[in-house]
Parts: sequence; structure tokens; C-alpha cells
Amino acid sequence: MKQFNKKRSLKQKRFCDYLHQPITIMKYFYHWISSNSKLRSIIKNSLIFICSFIITCFIYSLLRTKSPISDIFTTDRISILKDRPANITRDIIIDLSSFYEVGGIMNLASALIEEIAVKRPNWRLLVLISRENKHMYNLPKMDNLKPIEIDFSFSPIVLFEKLNPKSFCLLHDKLVQLFYYDLFFIDSNCDLIWDPAGDSNLCNFITVPRISIIHDLASFDTTPEFYRSEIDRWAAKLCLKDSIRFSKKIVTVSKFSQNRICDKFHVSKDFVKYIPIKLGTRVYSNANPKKSSIILHKYKLAPQKYFIFCSSWWKNKNHGNLMKAFRKFAKTNSDIKLILVGKHPDVFKSRPIKDYCSDRLIITGFVPDEELGILLKNALAFIHPSVYEGFGMPIVEAMSNGIPVACSNIASLPEIAGSAALFFDPFNIDNITQAMHRLVDDPKLRKDRIQKGYEQAR
Repeated sequence: MKQFNKKRSLKQKRFCDYLHQPITIMKYFYHWISSNSKLRSIIKNSLIFICSFIITCFIYSLLRTKSPISDIFTTDRISILKDRPANITRDIIIDLSSFYEVGGIMNLASALIEEIAVKRPNWRLLVLISRENKHMYNLPKMDNLKPIEIDFSFSPIVLFEKLNPKSFCLLHDKLVQLFYYDLFFIDSNCDLIWDPAGDSNLCNFITVPRISIIHDLASFDTTPEFYRSEIDRWAAKLCLKDSIRFSKKIVTVSKFSQNRICDKFHVSKDFVKYIPIKLGTRVYSNANPKKSSIILHKYKLAPQKYFIFCSSWWKNKNHGNLMKAFRKFAKTNSDIKLILVGKHPDVFKSRPIKDYCSDRLIITGFVPDEELGILLKNALAFIHPSVYEGFGMPIVEAMSNGIPVACSNIASLPEIAGSAALFFDPFNIDNITQAMHRLVDDPKLRKDRIQKGYEQAR
């Protein structure tokens, strides 16, 4: 009996040891997490994300199944599509809500929307805009054009982002867009969806036809340093793949981009339509001399005494090499200045650029259209050093306004500029400097490029 009890107690002891072991491991693991703030933050973020994901998917599934709860979310929005006036034959949704700053694509989209609204008065254009950034949209007031504000502030996924402003949430954009955008299309009353930037996840899971504009394949063709992070690059690739997969037709803006899209995604040229950009609305009229004088004085400029480059300060725009080339140019030329127009990093607001001849380098930031027109019209030449472009709208704009152009000799730019531009290697600083000297020293060359520029822009 004692032997039996002894064996039993031994088994109990072993069982307790086995039970105690995972408890000890869990205690150790708990203390380790408690002492490691970084790990604790990762676990907390992961739990918030998982919960947000589950809640969003649950609500989204309810909406997609047309459950009674969907009426709570969709009644006011769906009514926009249900109450179609008798004179309207088509409802077109245009997604501009992903735009976060004014740039070439925004200007192009706005011009196209206005032109379509004028030419098709029996079409109603429902333009999705971000409530947060609604101040930057410049849409005309027309009877058949209706802006619809999208508010991303209420969503479980947005909660994750607000609690973790520095963290990356790979599925944030996709989930928020699915959650909000598809509310419009539960009844599929829309006739067409137009995505002007090729980065919307709109209508990925429904039958409404979609047309996307893909301007370039920069996320595939350029190196990672042209993006803020590898995550941004991955997200851009994902959006492009979605556009190819879910669109009925792709529109692109140059033969270069058309060939790249067809080669990369193994699709036909019938599927990818090439339509060159028309920029007639961006030709500036000559301002009166007094107003021009005021604007030039504001930036300490003289007519025909400066180069100009207009672009946001993205890495592929190559501002660094342009400034280095100008520093070299300025050593042998004491007259000409360089003005850089466009949204720039905050560092340039507080620190003078001594290394780049700061007394002759003018960085303006964003300027209104009226000022931009005056600055363009009075420039000696337009310099465009970008290392990758799907089209290159600024050079067409410069040519349309009678400004000689010098630009990079790579990507789509030789196709777009034709024989109207002076080309250089954007990676070769000496080559850029040489192009600057030629434009300054040869008035006949400038005159020839201006005339050819008008023809090419048409």
C-alpha cells in the first residue's frame, strides 16, 4: 500500500512539475514583455490591428449582403444614385479622394472633369473628395458635377492609425476604402467608375465597370530610395496590380508607359489605350506689366535672367543634381538665377542652402497659378532633370507657354519633348551644366526651341 502511495505521489509530483513548467515559462515571458517596451508596443499594435480588421470585415460583410443593418450606413448615400434626374442618362463616379496634394495629376484630372462635364451635359459626374483635404480641390460649379465628401475619421482601422501615428498599417488604405467606397454601389446604380490616378481600390469586388489611368510604373521601374519607405513602394505596386486586374480598360499618357504596362503585366495594347495629355487649359495669358513687375520683385528676379523648374520635391525629380549643376554653372556666370517652384521639405524653410549658391537659388514652395504663369512667362528657360516620368506634363506646359526646355534624355521625356528640347543626362552634373551654358550663350538655339516647342505641344 505504501509502495502504491509512493508511486502515486511520484506521479502527482511529476504532474505538478509538468504543470508548473509552462506556468514558469509564462511568468518569464510576461516579465520579459513587461520589461521590453518595444515588444509591448508591437503586441499592443498587433492586437488593435487584428480587432480592427475583424470588426471592419464583419461590418463590411453585413453591408455586402444587404442586411437590414446596411440601411443605417447607406440610406443617405445610396439615394444619390437612386434619385437620378430625368435628364441624366449616366452616373459616373470619379475617385479623387486619395489625392493629398496639388500636382500635375490633380491638375490633369480637374481639367478633364470640367471638359467632360461641358461636353456631356446628360452625364452626372459624382466626384469623391476627401473631407480632410477638400480645400485643395478646384472643381468648377456645374449642374451635372457633384462633389461628394468622404470622411475617413470614423473607422476601426483609422483608430489603429490614430493610436499609432508612426506605425505602418499595410491594409489601412485598402480596408478604409472598401468600408466607405462600396457603400455607394450596393445597388449598382452607378454606370461607370473612373480612377484618374490608378491607385484606388474602388469597386474591386463588384460588377460596375471601371476605367483607370496609369501614368507610369515608377513603383516597379525606380529604385527604393525614390519612396519614403519600402512599404509605400509595396502599396503602390499593389494598387497598380489591382487597377490592371479590376479595370475594364486602362488609359495611359505615353507610348513609353503603354509599352511598359504591356510588357510588365503581359496584357495587349487593345486593353491599354494610349491617349496623350491635352494641356490647353494651362496656357497662361500675359499678365499686365505692373503685375508681372510686382511678382518678379517679390522673388528678386529680372525677366529672362533665371532658369525655372516646377515640381514637388520627390526624389525622382532629381532636385539635388540640378542644384549641384547650377552651383557649377554659377561659378562662370554671375547673372542667372535658379528658381525651384513646388512643395518642398520643411528643412528648406529653416536652413539656408549655402552649399548650393544660396544667394542665387530661390526656393518658393507652392505658388498660386497666377504667380506661376508670370514666373514661367518671364523665365529664360525651363530645366527638367527628372530621372523617371510617365509623361512629363511640366515640359509640355512650358513649351505651350513659349519657354525653351532642357530636359532629361530618359524614360518618356524624349518621346514627349521630341525635337523641341535640349537633352542631357540627368545623372551627369557636367552634362546638365553644359545644357545651361548653351541656353544662356546661344539666343538662336533658344528661339529655335521655342518655335519647335509650340509645334510639339500642339
